[in-house]
Amino acid sequence: MKNLTVTIKDVANLANVSTATVSLALSGDSRVNIKTKKLVEEAANKLNYIPNEIGRSLRAKKTETISFIIPNTSHHVFTHPYFAQLLEGINEVLDNHNYNLLLSTSPSEKDESAAYNKILKNRRADGIILSSASINDLNILRLVESGFPVVYLGKLRHDNVLTVERDDIGGAYTATEHLIRIGRKRIVHITGPLDHQEGIDRLDGYKKALLDNKIHFDESLIIEKDFSRESGYEAAAELMRNHIEYDALFAGNDLMAIGALKFYKENKISVPGDVSVVGFDDIEMSTVVSPMLTTIHQPMREIGYAAAEKLISFLNNQEVQEKRTIMSTHLVIRESCGAERL
Repeated sequence: MKNLTVTIKDVANLANVSTATVSLALSGDSRVNIKTKKLVEEAANKLNYIPNEIGRSLRAKKTETISFIIPNTSHHVFTHPYFAQLLEGINEVLDNHNYNLLLSTSPSEKDESAAYNKILKNRRADGIILSSASINDLNILRLVESGFPVVYLGKLRHDNVLTVERDDIGGAYTATEHLIRIGRKRIVHITGPLDHQEGIDRLDGYKKALLDNKIHFDESLIIEKDFSRESGYEAAAELMRNHIEYDALFAGNDLMAIGALKFYKENKISVPGDVSVVGFDDIEMSTVVSPMLTTIHQPMREIGYAAAEKLISFLNNQEVQEKRTIMSTHLVIRESCGAERL
C-alpha cells in the first residue's frame, strides 16, 4: 500500500538533498542542475509524493479547467453509454461557465492510480469530479489531501468531499419487487463488481425486496460480473450449465441484461415467456434490442450536470445547498418483463 502521508522531508532523505532543493527541483527552478533534478523526481515518484503546494497553487492561479477522473481504461469509458451521458451533463455546465474539461483515465485495469497521478502531478485543474471507484481505492484521500476540491459520483462519507449519488438500493428494490408482483419467484440477480458500492447497494436492494415479500434468498441465484455485455452473456450461459432453475433475471445494469438477452435468443429461450428480464440504467440501447428492455431509469445526464454545478459553485465561493445529493430512479416497463406498460 502506498504511503498517503509522504512528506518533502522523506523525498529529501531518499534523494540525499535538502528539503529546499526538493522544493526548487519539483517547481522546475533553473538553479537546480539536471542530474539533481532527475534524482529528486525519481525519489518523489518512488514515494508517490504529491507536493502540498498544489493546494496553494490552485488557489493562487486558476486554470479554468475541471478534471473528470475515471479510474478505468479509455476503452471502457468510450464504449460505455453511461459515461457518454454523464459527460454530456458535465460539459453543458462547463460550457455555460467557460470552463474546459480534462478527462483522465487509466492505461490498464490494474493501474487505477495512473488516472489520479496525471492530474495530481500536472496541476492543470481547479477541481475534480471523480467517477465512482472501488471501495478499496484509497486514491481519493490523496486528492483531498492535495487541496483539490472534489465532487464524487457515489456514496462517500468525508467532510471535505461533495457527492452526487444514485438511489441504487431503491432502484434495485423496485426492479425486484416488480418481478415479484408479476408472479416471478426464482429471480436471478447478476451483480456488478462487489468491491464497488453500486454493486453492493443493488444487491442489498434485491435482498430487501425478497425479504419484504417473504421470498427466501438463494445464494445460487447470485452471479457477480463486471457490468459488461459479455459478462451478461456469460452469466446466462453459466446458469444453463449449472442447471439453475429460474423464471426472472434482474441484471445490475442494462449492458449485462442485453448480453443475457443475446444468449436467450441464441438458445431459443423465450423472453418474457420463459424468463422475465429487467436491467438498470435505461441506456438508449435498451429501446432497440428485441424484446425492448424493461429497466430502472437513472438520470445519468442530470447526475453529471448536478456534479458540475456543485463544483463550479464551490470554486466561485458560492454556498453549496446540499453536500450530499441523491438522484431518484424509476421503473420503465417495456417488453422484456411481460407486464403491461403503466
